[in-house]
Amino acid sequence: MRSEYLTIFDVQEQNWEWFKKNYSKLVGKFDGEYVAVFERRIVDHDEDLGRLVRRVREKFPFDRVLVDFVSREKVVLVL
Repeated sequence: MRSEYLTIFDVQEQNWEWFKKNYSKLVGKFDGEYVAVFERRIVDHDEDLGRLVRRVREKFPFDRVLVDFVSREKVVLVL
Protein backbone atom coordinates (compact mmCIF):
# COMPACT_ATOMS: atom_id res chain seq x y z
CA MET A 1 0.00 0.00 0.00
CA ARG A 2 1.31 3.46 -0.94
CA SER A 3 2.18 5.81 1.88
CA GLU A 4 0.06 8.94 2.26
CA TYR A 5 3.32 10.91 2.59
CA LEU A 6 4.53 9.65 -0.79
CA THR A 7 1.22 10.60 -2.35
CA ILE A 8 1.46 14.13 -0.93
CA PHE A 9 5.07 14.38 -2.11
CA ASP A 10 4.06 13.34 -5.64
CA VAL A 11 1.19 15.85 -5.72
CA GLN A 12 3.48 18.66 -4.56
CA GLU A 13 6.11 17.66 -7.11
CA GLN A 14 3.52 17.78 -9.91
CA ASN A 15 2.34 21.21 -8.76
CA TRP A 16 5.95 22.45 -8.56
CA GLU A 17 6.79 21.16 -12.06
CA TRP A 18 3.67 22.84 -13.45
CA PHE A 19 4.57 26.08 -11.65
CA LYS A 20 8.11 26.11 -13.09
CA LYS A 21 6.92 25.21 -16.59
CA ASN A 22 4.32 28.02 -16.60
CA TYR A 23 6.30 30.63 -14.66
CA SER A 24 6.75 33.07 -17.55
CA LYS A 25 2.99 33.10 -18.17
CA LEU A 26 2.30 33.47 -14.46
CA VAL A 27 4.62 36.48 -14.23
CA GLY A 28 2.59 38.21 -16.91
CA LYS A 29 -0.58 37.82 -14.91
CA PHE A 30 0.45 37.59 -11.23
CA ASP A 31 3.69 39.61 -10.93
CA GLY A 32 4.24 40.63 -7.31
CA GLU A 33 1.64 38.20 -5.92
CA TYR A 34 1.52 34.88 -4.16
CA VAL A 35 -0.28 32.13 -6.06
CA ALA A 36 -1.88 28.90 -4.86
CA VAL A 37 -1.54 25.89 -7.17
CA PHE A 38 -3.85 22.91 -6.72
CA GLU A 39 -3.95 20.03 -9.19
CA ARG A 40 -1.68 21.95 -11.59
CA ARG A 41 -3.83 25.07 -11.83
CA ILE A 42 -3.99 28.44 -10.09
CA VAL A 43 -6.88 28.40 -7.64
CA ASP A 44 -6.24 31.74 -5.91
CA HIS A 45 -3.78 34.63 -5.68
CA ASP A 46 -3.13 37.64 -3.49
CA GLU A 47 -0.44 40.19 -2.65
CA ASP A 48 -0.87 39.26 1.01
CA LEU A 49 0.33 35.76 1.92
CA GLY A 50 -1.76 35.55 5.11
CA ARG A 51 -5.03 36.37 3.35
CA LEU A 52 -4.27 33.88 0.59
CA VAL A 53 -3.45 31.07 3.01
CA ARG A 54 -6.64 31.68 5.03
CA ARG A 55 -8.83 31.45 1.91
CA VAL A 56 -7.03 28.43 0.50
CA ARG A 57 -7.22 26.50 3.79
CA GLU A 58 -11.00 26.94 3.77
CA LYS A 59 -11.41 25.45 0.30
CA PHE A 60 -8.63 22.92 -0.34
CA PRO A 61 -6.58 20.26 1.45
CA PHE A 62 -3.66 22.53 2.30
CA ASP A 63 -1.04 19.75 2.21
CA ARG A 64 -1.81 19.38 -1.51
CA VAL A 65 -1.52 23.08 -2.39
CA LEU A 66 1.68 24.77 -3.50
CA VAL A 67 1.92 28.43 -2.50
CA ASP A 68 4.72 30.50 -3.99
CA PHE A 69 5.61 34.07 -4.92
CA VAL A 70 5.67 35.22 -8.57
CA SER A 71 7.97 38.06 -9.59
CA ARG A 72 9.75 39.41 -12.65
CA GLU A 73 12.63 40.34 -10.36
CA LYS A 74 15.11 37.75 -9.19
CA VAL A 75 14.89 37.05 -5.48
CA VAL A 76 18.21 37.39 -3.67
CA LEU A 77 18.66 35.62 -0.36
CA VAL A 78 21.20 37.02 2.06
CA LEU A 79 22.52 34.42 4.46
